[in-house]
Amino acid sequence: MIDKILIVNPGPVYPVRSMSQMRTHNMIRTLSKDFRVDLLAPYVDDESFNTAHESMASLGGEYIGIKSAKNRSNLLKKRTAQALEYLAYYITGTDREITTYKRNNKKIIKIIKERDYKTVISNYWEGSLYFKDLNKGILKILDPHYAVGENLDVLERIKDNSLRFIFEKRRLGKNLKLEKQVIESSDLLLPLSKRNLEEFRKINPDKPMLLIPDGADLYHYLNYPKIPDPRTILFYGAIGSNQNRRAFWRLFNKIYPKLKDSVPGLSLLVVGSNPPAEIKELDNGKDIIVTGFVEDVRPWIGRAWLCIIPLELGSGFRGRVIELMAMGIPVAGTHNALDSIDMESGVHGYVSDDDERLIHYCTDLLRDNELHNRISKSARKFVKENYSLEATFGKLNDYLKTLVTDGLC
Repeated sequence: MIDKILIVNPGPVYPVRSMSQMRTHNMIRTLSKDFRVDLLAPYVDDESFNTAHESMASLGGEYIGIKSAKNRSNLLKKRTAQALEYLAYYITGTDREITTYKRNNKKIIKIIKERDYKTVISNYWEGSLYFKDLNKGILKILDPHYAVGENLDVLERIKDNSLRFIFEKRRLGKNLKLEKQVIESSDLLLPLSKRNLEEFRKINPDKPMLLIPDGADLYHYLNYPKIPDPRTILFYGAIGSNQNRRAFWRLFNKIYPKLKDSVPGLSLLVVGSNPPAEIKELDNGKDIIVTGFVEDVRPWIGRAWLCIIPLELGSGFRGRVIELMAMGIPVAGTHNALDSIDMESGVHGYVSDDDERLIHYCTDLLRDNELHNRISKSARKFVKENYSLEATFGKLNDYLKTLVTDGLC
């Protein structure tokens, strides 16, 4: 009988500031409709502890906080731990995140045993290495968030002879073996895209898997009264990450200039947190606007006629694309940016790894209002039907309720 569920996250969930945190939050709030859900996750300080406690209490669950292994009060111990992580990475290829997460594994196992949890959902395979040490009577559900095989494919596409490439390939190769161990120890996997699903089936085709894309509370996006400017294109994403900065410069240097030649008066709107100085300095208050972090993105992204996402690096689900499509903003981007959405190119947006093709698609969207409106309506309908909380995380509720009904748990 599933009377309570423990969700384990290797990093803080509250306050929610990133799409990965939002996935865990949305899973908690959806499962809480049918089950008692508790959260076990690190906290950074008293403020983050209190925020997590209040958030979980509002959903009828408990927050079980453990001190973050990444934030030590003793500066010497913190720097020593960081040095050891880097040393392990360069000598043995051990992922620095895994080294950090392992520090709390014994605490996690102890809490699960003492509180007698029989159902555990753990986020990120690298934060779930403790699965192999849990009792067999516990239902172990893994939410990996991404597949190592995807990152290996991305790395191979940008293959070079640099030391960084060599070190990263070694790290990912070692991660692939560890990921397999966690998958073997799990009872159920929750891939978030068909691409995830394919990679996990390569590892264990017989492992039960339930495809759970990142769902979202789309009401505030579907019903927002936007007023798009037919001459504004958008870049949307947290620009503090290397993968998004690289995508921005590809757009700015290779795509935007040619679009501007074809469509006079075109402007570029850049919305995202932590833009570096060299990007902030591009803001001229006229045809290039860089917002930095904003509390509510809708008034900003609602100005855009279309969004271009030429992402080359990274893996996982692109949750911000769902927000754009829900607002009826056509998206055009690379396979790396949009394949996780399972959208159909030419129907719900456009997908290509070729800059010239992206320029062609975007020029059509800027010039042809009928095409723009058709893509906009199709995108809104697509995400409404496939990426609501009910259509995604609701499937996990139904799965677990079936286990209870059938007496399997």
